[in-house]
Amino acid sequence: MSEATTAKVVSQLIAAAPRELLEALLDTVADAIYLVDPDGRVEFLNPAALRVLGYDSPSELLGRISHPTIHYKRPDGSHFPASECPMLRPRVTGETVHVTEDWFVRRDGSMVPVAYSSAPLPMRGARGAVVAFRDISDQLAAEDHRRREAIDRTRLQSVEASRARIVAAADAERHRIGRDLHDGAQQRLVHLLMTLQRAGTQLTRDAEAAAAAATIDEAARDARAAIGELRDLVAGIHPAILTNRGLHAAIAALTVRTPVPVEIDVPPGRWPSAIEATAYFVVAEALTNVAKHAAPATHAAVRAVARDGELVVRVADDGPGGADLAGGTGLRGLEDRVAVAGGSLTVVSAPGSGTTVEARIPLATGVLP
Repeated sequence: MSEATTAKVVSQLIAAAPRELLEALLDTVADAIYLVDPDGRVEFLNPAALRVLGYDSPSELLGRISHPTIHYKRPDGSHFPASECPMLRPRVTGETVHVTEDWFVRRDGSMVPVAYSSAPLPMRGARGAVVAFRDISDQLAAEDHRRREAIDRTRLQSVEASRARIVAAADAERHRIGRDLHDGAQQRLVHLLMTLQRAGTQLTRDAEAAAAAATIDEAARDARAAIGELRDLVAGIHPAILTNRGLHAAIAALTVRTPVPVEIDVPPGRWPSAIEATAYFVVAEALTNVAKHAAPATHAAVRAVARDGELVVRVADDGPGGADLAGGTGLRGLEDRVAVAGGSLTVVSAPGSGTTVEARIPLATGVLP
């Protein structure tokens, strides 16, 4: 029962039951209980009260005024005047007081957090009080733990949201740079190439013109090479095909430049842009590693499947293995990027057994924009 109920019941029992029977009964009650007379002196306390207050024997408290003994200071050490003590009001007003959090002073001067109720008790033509209380240290510790967990959860969510915004902003900027390069520098180079080709056809056949034509041909070759390099750069920053046609088409375009045959098993459907970008760069980095480090690999496979609320992307090759997630910035960067999306990245690459890179990306998450 609550402290308030306990205090009221005890007050009623005292009026109806013999004192010896009541004291024997209160000795078995789990709640800490003590009685004060109209002068505020402790007249009775049970074993539970002794334990909470840190005393060994009732004789150490009996006859002492309760407030200056167990309730005279606040947790910060400041004085707690008796005139402000709620526990004493029942002796004056006849009301029952319930306090959910307060602090009592133990025998050694330390303080214990308690919840208590104080009920009036008719005694010798005046009023005393019954005080029922319990130690709430565990309750406060649990509440503090829950508060700290909530704070940590909020902080973690804030960090994850911030990381997601950074990745989204970076993707948007990559997309913008790629578009600007395609629409600006690349188009200018294409125009230059067409101009050079037109100029070449307009030259006459004399020796000087032939030399000029050779120079124009060289400039045209350079322009073609620059256009090819620029297209590769745009694809590496953020391929337009990913935005326009989706993951399947973008991965198919990636495999054209991979030096080993690549089997593709990727559904043609679309997912949110952030998920597609994360999956694309996982595949791009894995295939780049195949080209750089997996010789003499003869085969690679890219598979993507949506299941159990996740997009699972796996890139496997039959190369020599030995890749280490902790050993390179490329895979570590992918791990961070997938983590921002709320997913996970694993690399299985035993020496002599090829390499498998697998990303699991949640399809529904509060982190992805």
